[in-house]
Amino acid sequence: MTQPAPPYSRQGYHRLSVSGLTPVAKLVIAGALCLALVLLGGIQSGAVNLTWPQIWQGLAGEGSQHVQRVVLEVRLPRTLTGALIGVHFALSGWLLQLLSRNPLAEPGILGISAGASLVAVIAFILGDWLVSSDNPYSNTSFALQYLPVFAMAGGLVTAAAVYVLGLRHGNLSPVKMTLTGAVIAGMLHALTTGALAFWGHAHTELVAQWLAGSLYGVQWHHLYTLLPWTLAGLVGIAILLRPLKVMQLEDQQARSMGLHLNRWRGFALLIATLLAASAVGIVGPVGFIGLLIPHISRQLAGTNFPLQMTLCVLLGATLAVLADVIGRTLFAPYEVPVGVVSAILGVPFFLYLLSRQP
Repeated sequence: MTQPAPPYSRQGYHRLSVSGLTPVAKLVIAGALCLALVLLGGIQSGAVNLTWPQIWQGLAGEGSQHVQRVVLEVRLPRTLTGALIGVHFALSGWLLQLLSRNPLAEPGILGISAGASLVAVIAFILGDWLVSSDNPYSNTSFALQYLPVFAMAGGLVTAAAVYVLGLRHGNLSPVKMTLTGAVIAGMLHALTTGALAFWGHAHTELVAQWLAGSLYGVQWHHLYTLLPWTLAGLVGIAILLRPLKVMQLEDQQARSMGLHLNRWRGFALLIATLLAASAVGIVGPVGFIGLLIPHISRQLAGTNFPLQMTLCVLLGATLAVLADVIGRTLFAPYEVPVGVVSAILGVPFFLYLLSRQP
């Protein structure tokens, strides 16, 4: 009679590993299915809903020119860009929460989004002053063209300030970094509001819509601008996976394992900043995705960092696209910015999650 293999044998270890991966596979498949359904909904829904045959014809380059234009030039780039935006904010928030050991950390709280927004608003104002025409909307074309660059510069400068001011006795303190970021964020928000009030121009509604986080008017070139930063962020996070796990230990214990804490924390802050600031440059600051999605991913994945990252990608993209679909269909033909909808969806759910904590 064949005896069952003990848990520590090669055969038993294989069985345990396979059975342990089954919940992981279920989570990933469920997240991927939710994302696929939401992406299809983003292409189908809008001021005018399309039928499924029209969607397939449009994707294949067939059917009427109107359907092809709506699918290929309007909704598809907007939906895919929205998915990338969700990935950027979710991964940035996940990194910042691990880095600061604070479950409430996200790009907005640490001042990264505020720094990117302030520099972008300054670019709008300078563009209006340098280029003058009878059409006030054409004055901001220069700022719109280079907005991702301006936003990333503002986010990087803010992150550098948070890093330097967060140093304590030569070491980066997570608590001090979080408090410093919150103070800088409040100051930058005030400066942004003051800059808009000082400008007081006829087309400040354009900037106000951007500050609310909007995917309106997003085209293929926005997606192409964002995609390299997505790939760079994913590569950076792949490099950070092992150091991030060690960084969750006490500083002295992490150093005893040979980890250069300041170097790796600075690198993690850089990747989080590039992800958040590049997304802000495309659609403006979008809140709660970077706060809510990492929290849900940790609840589902436990201490499995690769699974947490994967769920952040899937769920972040899903929430951003879902918020955009709701925003452009709820009061069609009028649109509610994705940042507003994500906040409306995120606040009650986050309060519910907090109420379940011991």
